Amino acid sequence: MNSEITEEENKPRNPILAFFFALFFVGFGQVYNGQIKKGIIFLLIELTLPFIFGFTRLGVFFIGFISIIIIGFAFRIYVIYDATKTAKKLKIYKLKSYNTWYYHLAIIIGISTILWLYDSNTVNSIMGVRSYIIPTTSSEPNIKLGDRLIADSKAYDQRKPNYGDLVVFQKKDSLKSSMYRIVALPNDKIEIQNNFLIINGKKCRTSFVKETKNGGLDVNEYEEQLPNGHKHKIYTFKKPFEENKRKISEMTIPENCYYLLGDNRDNAMDSRYVGVVNKDEIKGKIIFSYWGKTNDRINIDFRDK
Repeated sequence: MNSEITEEENKPRNPILAFFFALFFVGFGQVYNGQIKKGIIFLLIELTLPFIFGFTRLGVFFIGFISIIIIGFAFRIYVIYDATKTAKKLKIYKLKSYNTWYYHLAIIIGISTILWLYDSNTVNSIMGVRSYIIPTTSSEPNIKLGDRLIADSKAYDQRKPNYGDLVVFQKKDSLKSSMYRIVALPNDKIEIQNNFLIINGKKCRTSFVKETKNGGLDVNEYEEQLPNGHKHKIYTFKKPFEENKRKISEMTIPENCYYLLGDNRDNAMDSRYVGVVNKDEIKGKIIFSYWGKTNDRINIDFRDK
């Protein structure tokens, strides 16, 4: 069959073009090589993988999250390799009906539109997990500046938020997400005295751990226990920035709302400043870290911290 192709009809495939087509537009490298069915299959696999990961809830575990990265990366490498390898073999090639500049342009626009609609926010919603980078020290000593964390955005689909949960939220009047710990639930009565909690008339058990430094400032480290038994560490500055925020008069948490505090009590723009957080404003529960400024920040499970 190849012998019937004239010299004018012969359009050998360029491996470099195939490489870049496959790199930037999943499946288009195969279309360029005359394998439109394979290209469509590869594109469908790319679009289907997040649904599989979301259904299996693979991303809520550190090993599963790493597996998702490896699987996604390996698949893209294979698609690029397949397109480049095939193009190298096509020294003799007669253009298909869709191997024209206007068809190629239409396909590129089509793939680009699909991938634009299928952006990171959409993929994260489908998978049920979202990545965050911590830009402040407001949740130290438990969460450090520069930690990269995974939040489970479906954590509260079947259960209610509880004491001690580290949650990501976004106030309706804000464009910025924040992350703090739930210390009071709907209908709770909460009071703060010298940075220590009194919930429903009972002072939360707090034990001194040590004196230390945080950002060059002297702090005291305590272990705090919430009404459900959840224990975590907190910092209080020896010389706070705002003394008046260490004391909050008793208030009742409204229905469907939560009171959040930073673990770094004197250095957090939490519910003392922004008010209670509605359940609809909670975007997910922090579950683990996958990276940080030091190796010991990798794979820390925050579900019980």
